Amino acid sequence: MPTTRQSIIRGPGTVTIGSGGSAVKIFDKDGITAEIESATQEIPSSISGNLDTIKTDQIGRVSLTPVGNLSEALIAALFPSWAQTPVIGQSLLGSSDIPLQVHSRAGTKVVFTAAALTQCPELRLSPVATAFGQAQFTALLPNGKLPTDSTTKFYTVTSATYADGEAPRDALSGFHYTGEVGDGVLTIPDTLDGWTVTPELQLEPVTTDSQGTIDYTLTGVTVRASCTPLGLTESQLLAALPVLKGRGASLAGDDDLVISSEGGLTVTLKHASLVTGPIQWGATQLRAGQIGFIANIDPTTGSLFSVSYTDPD
Repeated sequence: MPTTRQSIIRGPGTVTIGSGGSAVKIFDKDGITAEIESATQEIPSSISGNLDTIKTDQIGRVSLTPVGNLSEALIAALFPSWAQTPVIGQSLLGSSDIPLQVHSRAGTKVVFTAAALTQCPELRLSPVATAFGQAQFTALLPNGKLPTDSTTKFYTVTSATYADGEAPRDALSGFHYTGEVGDGVLTIPDTLDGWTVTPELQLEPVTTDSQGTIDYTLTGVTVRASCTPLGLTESQLLAALPVLKGRGASLAGDDDLVISSEGGLTVTLKHASLVTGPIQWGATQLRAGQIGFIANIDPTTGSLFSVSYTDPD
């Protein structure tokens, strides 16, 4: 039987994390991908080879690149407080299930019952770029449920008229950003092509024999920032590098790196250390190459970094 054009299922949708008044809608830049992984294990036999394949786990991963509109709610969803001020050893999903919904414009709604952010998006801070790289959410079994539970399921699929509207044009995030370490310790008024800030979450799965993966434990957070600065002299760059510190000396700086713009988005790396800073000579080469900072925990507050947004209007 030949395939008809109208039988081919396609088209965009939106992601919503949370429910009720705390729900945050996310419009994507170039598509949404939901990968439902059923981990497997082979049952071998020395005489017959592979006798069977059994299922050992179930994990859903929803990935998207947000379109770039800024809001306090979106920033809180993509850079949650537990990542900015990490408590190592904490449960990622917690005691209450938070749903994640993917609603297609065609009218189908897929809801994962229990989900959590497992990859903060990279931040791209430039007048000619929207702010966010790819974010990833992971869906696991509902709290205290087995994969076979018929009352509270891993996911549900229903038909529902699409009512999420269109992606707004306001608060798109292309602005000029400046960077400053401390009170004038090192000032970067302009860059070659903007700033890149990369938060990385280190997570350890928590599994049970009857259910598979039911949670993740936060084991660490690393935050790096990089740019190619314009106007820094050799002496400024060399003075900011830790090359004259003793072997084994702490690299945690006394000052924060603050990257900000008129658009209202501010990124702060606590106790930032400049760890890379090449100097170049050549007919067309910029004197300073791409420099890199790393954030260090504030021992008083426990804060590692912050991403905040204030509506400039």
